[in-house]
Amino acid sequence: MKHTSNRLFEVCTSIPPIKPQNLLPVLIMLGLWVILRSQAVAEDAAFVVSVVTAQAYLVWRNLPMAAANLNKVGGQKSRMLLTLVGVTFAVALLQLWLSSPLFTQRVLTVLCVFFLVIMVLGILHERDVMDRLSPAMPLEAGYTPPVSLLRVNAMMAALIIAMNEWLIFYESPAVWITVMPVFMLVLHGVYWTAVLMTLPANKGEPA
Repeated sequence: MKHTSNRLFEVCTSIPPIKPQNLLPVLIMLGLWVILRSQAVAEDAAFVVSVVTAQAYLVWRNLPMAAANLNKVGGQKSRMLLTLVGVTFAVALLQLWLSSPLFTQRVLTVLCVFFLVIMVLGILHERDVMDRLSPAMPLEAGYTPPVSLLRVNAMMAALIIAMNEWLIFYESPAVWITVMPVFMLVLHGVYWTAVLMTLPANKGEPA
């Protein structure tokens, strides 16, 4: 019991704070929602514009880093990045054209399902990868075997899907846009708790 309580205390005190840039999409979405609704914009239109604007910020923020990483492996990957950006832009325009909260909400579900499928495929093959890594690792004292976070990532995707679908089924767009940011904050704590519990005790924190 003492060991478990100490471990939980260590984990809880090791959860990193949320970075400001990760809070900005939430603030953009909520701020724009409040402004549009205060100007008597229809709920559906205000919802879609607010969420799509937050999506656009996320793409814009991550695009330079993704481009830099892909440019290191050749021009074909760069063309792939342009294709993905084009698809993202088309989906954003489609959301604005339809102005349907249900479609916009389901975009999140589709993305999380895609991510979940990738994580599950990785889980199915992770033993082969770990077996290949282990012989190449040093055998000195204090060596920590590689830890896979595929299951943690899959669990997070499943939680987002479940919450998103529950809010779609039971609540209005106004409730969705209020609850989802709070849920994402809670998810930050849940994710890091799961990550830290996965790592061996007293082996440091993940980067």
